[in-house]
Amino acid sequence: MPKPGRPDAAQLLAAAEQAYSDYHQQVISDPDYPALHLAPPVGRLNDPNGLIYRQGTYHAFYQYSPVHPTRAVFWRYATSEDLTHWQDRGTVIAPTDWFDKDGCYSGSGFVAEDGSFEFFYTGNVKDEQGNREAYQVLFSSPDQGQTFSPKQVLIQGPAAGYTAHYRDPQIFERAGRFYMVLGAQRQDETGAVVLYSSEDRRSWAFEGEITYSDPSLVALGYMYECPGLIQLRDQADGQLKDVLIFSPQGMEADGEKYNNIFQTGYIVGKLTGTHFEVQTPFTELDAGTEFYAPQCFHGVGADGSQAILQGWFGNADQDDHPSWNQHWVHMQTYPRALTLRAGKVYQNPVGYLDSALPLEPVSLEEDGSISLLENARVFRLTGRAKVQQPLEILVEDGQGVALRLTLDSSSAQLDRTGCRYQVGGSQRSRALAEAGEGSFDLLIDASATEFFVDGGAEVFSSRTYFTGSRRRVRLLVGGEPASEQIVELAAARLAED
Repeated sequence: MPKPGRPDAAQLLAAAEQAYSDYHQQVISDPDYPALHLAPPVGRLNDPNGLIYRQGTYHAFYQYSPVHPTRAVFWRYATSEDLTHWQDRGTVIAPTDWFDKDGCYSGSGFVAEDGSFEFFYTGNVKDEQGNREAYQVLFSSPDQGQTFSPKQVLIQGPAAGYTAHYRDPQIFERAGRFYMVLGAQRQDETGAVVLYSSEDRRSWAFEGEITYSDPSLVALGYMYECPGLIQLRDQADGQLKDVLIFSPQGMEADGEKYNNIFQTGYIVGKLTGTHFEVQTPFTELDAGTEFYAPQCFHGVGADGSQAILQGWFGNADQDDHPSWNQHWVHMQTYPRALTLRAGKVYQNPVGYLDSALPLEPVSLEEDGSISLLENARVFRLTGRAKVQQPLEILVEDGQGVALRLTLDSSSAQLDRTGCRYQVGGSQRSRALAEAGEGSFDLLIDASATEFFVDGGAEVFSSRTYFTGSRRRVRLLVGGEPASEQIVELAAARLAED
């Protein structure tokens, strides 16, 4: 029987097509809709899924709810050659089978030995009383995204000792054997990551729960979602190290840290069997107001020199954005190149951004503004400044100062108090681990702001809904133009903006 309040499979698919037909043009015409970020053609977007790089093309899937606010999670598909301009490829799976009828939840992609793509995800099932079941499911593409095979269940239910909050498989290979990490919840309602192994990626054996040398990682919250294990070569000592990225739910705020509804961070060290020897304790990946459930592209950086990460530019249970008036909500972050130095992950926009927004040197006007960025909807601003006194980057709209970014030698702050959306908080700050060098890279793409500080040591991702089309960007120190403190300054705006 169909779930009460929700259409059956045929009705659901028809409703999804109708939503696209009715609202797609309205969505992409919204001034708040991004030009350089992957966003839904209609409805709700959340976690990135199945990210694959193969022969010059980036393949990105994501959780997609075209009939939002009805809870029905599909996977949508897009491709790009530059991680900046995306071609929508349509829906590839929908919650229409008995094992995923309440959502095709998150998962990952893997390039098989013959070049075909394999996708692993969690099928979510709930009964009328809210009792949950979880299934780990496979579908594939023999022709690199042209066609897709039927789904098949690989793992039924959780291992003993865990609840049905058991999801988000990520697959990786080590020494000729394949492994799967899964986010899990123990029966005592604490979070964990579990490990499976396989010789053929079809039959999976439960290896156990990942344990840690750092006891604080035993129970950061009540559920660990979207785990991903990658390897990066530490630029400080040349060693290849394991980086486990995951998203704990249920952490308490701690000063300037952990202030979003749910958190995302990483640990660095070495995984041997099921034991992780921790060198870098749990560290938040992003200091902004919207960031969750990131994933790295499979097929990038096999030597550990780099990884490319893309995250959900949103938060769970925070869908009441102004954009929903135009029938869409959320997007993906701009893809980031990850590097590791002295046990710390650094994040910077991928190099394709330089082609999309070619930078040119700029100088400040008498009022501290940048004439090139006057009324720009999509722009980038990079620079380096002396920051013995706080440097303020102000983005003003028709209502005044909408966004204030502050950088000094010991901290960085974001304040979006003047924006139209402030759910989840308007201010964030982050102490810099070392004396800041005063460098910054600011990307604003309509309602998306990403602020990279000190060579990517810290990043702030926040949704910033401005009022009207009037914009001005000013750089000030002590309320005066920052010309004397600026060492380097370059900017670019979208040519068609």
